[in-house]
Amino acid sequence: MDFSDQISRLKRAHQLGAELSAGIHAWGGSSSCSARARIAEDRLSWELQLQVSQPPPLADWGFRFGEAVNHLRAALDNLAVAIARQSGVTDEKQLKAFMFPICGTSKEWKSRQKALACLPDWSRDALEQMQPFQRPEQGGTLEEDLLLALRDLDNSTKHHLQVKPDLTPQTIEHTPAVEFETEEGAAASVPPDTEVLAAPFEDGAVLLRHRTKGRIKSVQGQYSFAAQVQAVLPDGRTFGVTDLLAALCEYVRVVMEHVIGTAEQAEGKSVA
Repeated sequence: MDFSDQISRLKRAHQLGAELSAGIHAWGGSSSCSARARIAEDRLSWELQLQVSQPPPLADWGFRFGEAVNHLRAALDNLAVAIARQSGVTDEKQLKAFMFPICGTSKEWKSRQKALACLPDWSRDALEQMQPFQRPEQGGTLEEDLLLALRDLDNSTKHHLQVKPDLTPQTIEHTPAVEFETEEGAAASVPPDTEVLAAPFEDGAVLLRHRTKGRIKSVQGQYSFAAQVQAVLPDGRTFGVTDLLAALCEYVRVVMEHVIGTAEQAEGKSVA
């Protein structure tokens, strides 16, 4: 049984992930964004504002992410089709509609049995062992299952962009040196009253705000912040896009190795 096409798709997904990671790092390492301190007109507060001189290429990142997800899903679907062909299925219409089952419940799995009836017992057993609904019995949760995430992402990336830049406020570091107009104002402003904001990633967004009881003369200091490009699952959960893609690639590899290994045992010989 030849699984070279499926393996090629998995490799292509890895390649797209590497290209995506390189593109994000190149953008982040450029002078595309910075921050500046802005003193309020009444001089009783100052803000650290984001400055974006070069917007992130979201369309390109979204395309690469979506294409990688589609390759991973296709690798699994083609794996199931290859087994069906080897089992004697020749109806091209049936093969075109054949998909690798991804079921979140045992009821859903049972509902797929008619479609999977053309497969040999060993392959149905191998597929069942990797189903998401098995996770709770193995100490995991459905929310953690990567096959469900792959299925949902594959469905949604066909319709809209699935990546966005999202600033993680907890990674903002700033060591300001605030000079006050009077010593009394400086003393009254201790301890500092600082608010870190969940800012959108756009030019002029406020990252943090520092309020004082004395009038500010000037603000200096150093800052650093980290932004993470995130993938958005249809249920609203967000993950680092490169981390999620790497995890999906690895898990699809594990699933494929399990099914292919079972096929080798069933055939009693190596798979081409």
